[in-house]
Amino acid sequence: MTQLPIPVHVGVEPPDHWDDIEARQRQFGEEAARWLQEQRRPTIASATFAWAALGFEPRWVGFDTADCAVALQPSVYSGHGADEFNRFRQGAEGRGETALVISPIGDLEDKPRSVLFQHDDSVSIGQSYTSVSSRPIGKGARVRAAEDLGDADGQLALRMLNCNPAPRWRSLSLSGATLESYNGRVPHPAEGTLVPILETELGEPAVAAWISPDGVERRYVVPVETPWPLLLQWLREQALPEFVPGAMRRARRQLATDQTLMTRRERDARTALAALEADYVTRRSALELDLEEAQTGARTIREGLLYGTSKQLVDSVRAVLESAGVDVVDLDEELGGTTNADLLCTYSGRARLVEVKGFSGSAPERAYQDLVRHLREWEKLPGATPVAGGALILGHQLRVAPGERSRQPYGRPEFLAAQAEPVITTLDLFDAWREEDAEEIRRLLFGPATKEVAQPLPGDAQPVPSAGQDGLRRWPLTLGRRRWFRRG
Repeated sequence: MTQLPIPVHVGVEPPDHWDDIEARQRQFGEEAARWLQEQRRPTIASATFAWAALGFEPRWVGFDTADCAVALQPSVYSGHGADEFNRFRQGAEGRGETALVISPIGDLEDKPRSVLFQHDDSVSIGQSYTSVSSRPIGKGARVRAAEDLGDADGQLALRMLNCNPAPRWRSLSLSGATLESYNGRVPHPAEGTLVPILETELGEPAVAAWISPDGVERRYVVPVETPWPLLLQWLREQALPEFVPGAMRRARRQLATDQTLMTRRERDARTALAALEADYVTRRSALELDLEEAQTGARTIREGLLYGTSKQLVDSVRAVLESAGVDVVDLDEELGGTTNADLLCTYSGRARLVEVKGFSGSAPERAYQDLVRHLREWEKLPGATPVAGGALILGHQLRVAPGERSRQPYGRPEFLAAQAEPVITTLDLFDAWREEDAEEIRRLLFGPATKEVAQPLPGDAQPVPSAGQDGLRRWPLTLGRRRWFRRG
C-alpha cells in the first residue's frame, strides 16, 4: 500500500519567500532598509530540508491547514500565520483529535538582556492570555527525564538527552497576562498545565508539554537548538501514533503502528522495547548522578595535583597518600611553622620526610637541596621515630598543559648522579591516583615493598642515629608523646 505524506502546518513563510529576501539582501547590501537587513531565514524553512524523506508535507503560511496533523513553530501574529494556526486547531477539534504543536523557545544569538528582564524568550499561546517563558540556566547545566512519562514523552526525553551537540538548556515557566482597561489593570492568570518532560536538578521544566484547559491542544516547548529532523522522526514514530492515530490511518501508515492490528509477536516486541528504553532512561540518570559525585570528589585533588602550589598542593598530595593507606602528618601544623619538611609519611614501619614543591616554570635544583637540608636538620628536633630518608614531590611547568609537561624535571647529569633521594613528579603521582593504584603510590614514595618493621623504642631511652641495612639514614624523632610510626 502506498504511504501518503502527513500534512503539517509550518508557521513561517515558504522557502521561496526567503530565497527572495536573501536575494534582495545581497542586491542592496548595506543600502537595504533596516527591516530587510534584519530578516533571517528560519532553520525549518531551509531550501534543502528533506520533508518527503521524513514522511511529511509542509503547509506554510498562506496554505490551507485544516487537515494538518501537527503545527510546527506556529505564529500568533495576524498575517504571519495566526489564521493558519486557528484553522489547524479547529480542524483537529472538529475531528476529535489532539492538536499536536511544537514550539521552539530561546534566543539563538544570545543577545544581551536588560536586568529588568530575566527571560530570553517566550512563546505566546493562542486562544488565551498565557505564555511560556524561558530563562537560560548556564553552560554545563544537567537535565534528567521527568518521572512517570508515557511512551511518546519518554522517547522524546531519551532523544533529547542523546542529542549531540546538546541544546542550551533553559528553565521554563508559565505566565499569565495583565491588561490595561478603563477600569484599571485586569490580571489574567495562566491557563492550562505545563507538564515536564526533561527537568533540571532543581526540578524546573527544561522541555515540557503545555496542555490546554479544554484538552484539545498538546504543545511541546523545546530548546530552539533542537534539530528539526529529530523532532519530526519522533512525531512520525511515537507522538502521532500515540496522540493522533487518525492522522496515521489517513496517511496509510496505521498497519505498522496501530496496536489493534498488531500480531502477538509485534505487541511483545513493542512492549519489550518500551521497557528497555524506560530502563535506559532510569539507568542513565543513575549513572549521571554517579559521574557527578565522582567528579565532585576528584575535582579538588586533580586541580591541586596538576596546577596547585603551596598548601593546595600539599593538601592534595596528603589526600592521595592517605588514599593509599599511608599515615601522613602535616609537619607545619605539628611543629607550628615551616621549620622542616612538609609531611612525615609512614607505611609498614618505614617513615620518610616529604618535601612538596610547585613551580610555574622549570624545577630548580634548590628544591631538592631543601629536602637534603631538612634531612640533616631532622636529628636536631626533639623526639624519636626512625626516618628512612626523604622524598621530593614536585609539580613543575604549571603554565603548560599536563600532557605537554616533561616527565623528567631534572636533566643535568652531575645532579642526577648525586641524587640519593627519590624525586616524584605530581604527574606520576596523579597517574597512580587516577587509576586507584595504591601499590604504585606507595612504591613511588617508599620503593619496592619490604618486610622490615621498625621496633618501638623504650619509653625513657635516648636513641642514637644509626644506619639501617638498606643504607638509608634513620633519625630518631618523637613529637611530644606521639610516635609517628606503626607496626606494618
